[in-house]
Amino acid sequence: MIVLTPRRFIALSVLALTAMTTTSACSSVTKDAARFNDESLSNSEFDDLLVGYATAVPEAFLSSGNLDIAAAQAIVQNWISTQAIVTALKNAGVEITDEDRSAALEALQAEPGFADAPQVVQDFYVLASASQSVANREFVMSADDLESLYNENGAQSGAVCLRAILVETKDEIDAVSARLNAGEDFAAIAQEVSLDSSSANGGALQDQTTGSGCLEQAAFENQVTPEFLTALAGATVGEATAAFEIATVGWVVLLVRPFDDVADDVASVIGGNGAIEAGRAVLSEAKIWVSPEYGRWDPSILGLVPVG
Repeated sequence: MIVLTPRRFIALSVLALTAMTTTSACSSVTKDAARFNDESLSNSEFDDLLVGYATAVPEAFLSSGNLDIAAAQAIVQNWISTQAIVTALKNAGVEITDEDRSAALEALQAEPGFADAPQVVQDFYVLASASQSVANREFVMSADDLESLYNENGAQSGAVCLRAILVETKDEIDAVSARLNAGEDFAAIAQEVSLDSSSANGGALQDQTTGSGCLEQAAFENQVTPEFLTALAGATVGEATAAFEIATVGWVVLLVRPFDDVADDVASVIGGNGAIEAGRAVLSEAKIWVSPEYGRWDPSILGLVPVG
């Protein structure tokens, strides 16, 4: 079954689930973990963040005792995203005040794991949270901006709003794809053949807590397999993706729902999030480099992808 659930504050965008043997290995190949224009995240700084993160979040360790590479990738992605938002604020002449940092700290102290994190990790997330809050306040998105953002970027817009069809075999998904290509309605086919519990409402995936038809992008990426992310990377709003297989689950085809179907839910998820658009504009022009130990920066999706 395809389930959408909330995420913890410290569990960010996950793009792979392989292991790395030790944190000291992070420093053995390159001087920096990542670079954003003239700013750099040194391996020493990165190691401090990763070790501190693992101290606060035991789930960062695999059953083997090794650290999950997904934790490393999440921190690198979050550092890059924060640099972009901070840059957007500087370009607009907006400062992050002590009051902004204090408000972010107060909110984060209520989140599981935060109080157990070392100071360097707390400072990292306070800056990330404060910069996002200030950007959301300063960069207000109009209704037209929101629709344009969603239609241009789909599942990379900040709101992931999907229908899904799940079947058991390749032959069955090929038959589904043929019907879709012939112009049949996605929701009607989902109701007829999908094995997922979402079939009752035309394959529309929902947040199990709020009932929303859209999920915040980072939360979505944190809970799905890499196959989902690959299928959605080039997806067009209103068009079905290529079919893909999830081992032990079955074959899936997705549809990024048209904006008119989910306008209210999109507004709820990202309507007040001007940080997304401001950060995206900076990211699209920035010079970004990531150590291949953690992935490769893909400018087409403005995010990390696994090397190879």
